[in-house]
Amino acid sequence: MTDILRTTSDGHQEIRTGLGWRKVLSPTSNEATTELPVIDIEDTIHPDVECRRAVAKKICAAAERTGFFYITNHGVSNPLIESIFDEARRFCHELTLEEKMELDTEKHDHYYGYYPIKLNPNQPSGASERQLTLKELNESINYGYEPSTDPDAADVTNNGDNWWPSEERLPGHRRMVKSFMSEVLKLSRRLLRMFALGLGLDEHAFDYLATRPYSILKLAHYPGTIEGSEEPSAIRPHTDYEILTLLLQDNIPSLEVLSNTGQWIQAKPIPGTFVVNIGDTMAMLTNGLFMSTMHRVLNTSRRTRYSVPFFLGANQDAVIKALDKYVTPDNPAKFQPMTSGEYIRRGLQAVYSKPNTEVIYETIEIKALG
Repeated sequence: MTDILRTTSDGHQEIRTGLGWRKVLSPTSNEATTELPVIDIEDTIHPDVECRRAVAKKICAAAERTGFFYITNHGVSNPLIESIFDEARRFCHELTLEEKMELDTEKHDHYYGYYPIKLNPNQPSGASERQLTLKELNESINYGYEPSTDPDAADVTNNGDNWWPSEERLPGHRRMVKSFMSEVLKLSRRLLRMFALGLGLDEHAFDYLATRPYSILKLAHYPGTIEGSEEPSAIRPHTDYEILTLLLQDNIPSLEVLSNTGQWIQAKPIPGTFVVNIGDTMAMLTNGLFMSTMHRVLNTSRRTRYSVPFFLGANQDAVIKALDKYVTPDNPAKFQPMTSGEYIRRGLQAVYSKPNTEVIYETIEIKALG
């Protein structure tokens, strides 16, 4: 765990976050995280701003303390949730590997398409400073933002065309996936407004960031066993690059979050909830106040697991820099300004390695933290 846990020169232990390091807390500390908070967000649509503000403060407190939390009463219907899991199963099991590889993400400019299980231990899979023993032992299909899924679309330009399986092979798949994308996009923007409100900003202060977001919906499959490998299906420890992630889990416990105590804690599936986590982009905007937390997937159940994460990225041309209110002489800017598109591409180039594509490993930290 040398890449995610270190001891400073003065003897303190620190854990890695998406951007920088944080001091490890004692398990007996009042701020220690032993489980993820569950937040009822029904009042995020309450007509009384004070009711919305009360929920926003809970959301921001969780964003600062753990970077991970569950949400209930989110407004996405159970039938739609069941349907998107059905589509994940259909894609992974009704198409042949040859058919799926026709949508291979290595051929796509924007990392949409199919990502197969990688058994090659030499396969690049994340920045070298984050590499551990776990491989990317899962498969997924990635779909990007489409204005047709966005009731507030400012124009009709895609961030690159999606590669869909044919209607003949998977009837109704595209329609159902796009219906789900529309709902999680609206929910993500609602949370973005809660971030603003909870930080004491105008409720719509962050709206400009995600008018045409560089976002991905992933339908992921973690097999119970993998032919040719004794290892469990998994994703190595990492953080997400975008503003936030909305995650649906099935009933197989596999997601683990690096607590501020330096221990891995399980994000157990809770029916009717999404797991929300803060991405690097939001950590940059708040100059490290919001925590982009390391997490991993380790499916040791020997049962098939499915998950559906939605990554809300900022507009590609949005410049991500620390807000003025979080930059002071005592707390200078910690990260270099960068466009969202460039930052996310750097991360995706490392995860979805492609031929003839340079992977940039340099940190964007202005100075070493700690």
